[in-house]
Amino acid sequence: MSLARFAREAGVAAWTLRDARQQIIRQQVRDSEQQRILEQVRTVTLTHPTYGYRRVHQVLRSADSEPSTSGLLGQHTVRLALGALSLNSPLPRKGRKKALPAAPETLWPAGRRIQMDATRFTLADGVCWAYLVLDVDTRAVLNIHVIRSLSALSAVTALRAGVAMLRVQGIHDELLIMTDGGSDFTSGVFQDVCQALGGWIRAKVSQRGGMGILERTNRTLKYEFVFREEFCSITELRVGVDRFLDWYNHIRLHSTLGYACPWAKLLETAKARNAA
Repeated sequence: MSLARFAREAGVAAWTLRDARQQIIRQQVRDSEQQRILEQVRTVTLTHPTYGYRRVHQVLRSADSEPSTSGLLGQHTVRLALGALSLNSPLPRKGRKKALPAAPETLWPAGRRIQMDATRFTLADGVCWAYLVLDVDTRAVLNIHVIRSLSALSAVTALRAGVAMLRVQGIHDELLIMTDGGSDFTSGVFQDVCQALGGWIRAKVSQRGGMGILERTNRTLKYEFVFREEFCSITELRVGVDRFLDWYNHIRLHSTLGYACPWAKLLETAKARNAA
């Protein structure tokens, strides 16, 4: 009886039986290959009981004249085989650091809110990142720090430069630094700086007053400036962000501010604080 006729008699689609049969054949091939590898690893390990998985791998690769149907025999495959044979336990996987939970708005400490995040750019000379520091009350971008790779020290440098812009204007309030849960922001170095300035919380994009404010600024930086300019190198981007800061802070109007410029709002706030 053909497969198609059997499928009709059984009331199932023929392709279901066909795929199941092919899957069984492929699984048998994989099981056979896995058994062959286990036997090879067992033989070499019992012959050389002091060898680790790297040395066992070298012996197998040098002696294997028959290519594997699943590709080249790798060190990870040998390590798993040793674990399956209980001859050598596999190396433990690194545990991922537990993410800090986002704080609800009702538990945010007092302080002038400063949001900070990093956005990624792929240029002709490689990948780079830009740290943005934003004053939430006035929507002013206090600093953009372009670097080649993320690090806690780069985050601290960007934050301090942004805070210095506030201090120059005479704003010496305690600050509440808001970021996501990135490792550069949760590091001890960055946390110490935040505590010295006031405090730190992790916020979500979806929260009211959360990181969605800065994410919108990141989008403006990308779609209204960087992607239109077509920067080719990190040097060009570093020069270009100064023009973006001038346009965003002094020219672009914000509906949230009553169609005022962020820097004008910042100066107004600073003047009110200094007068008081």
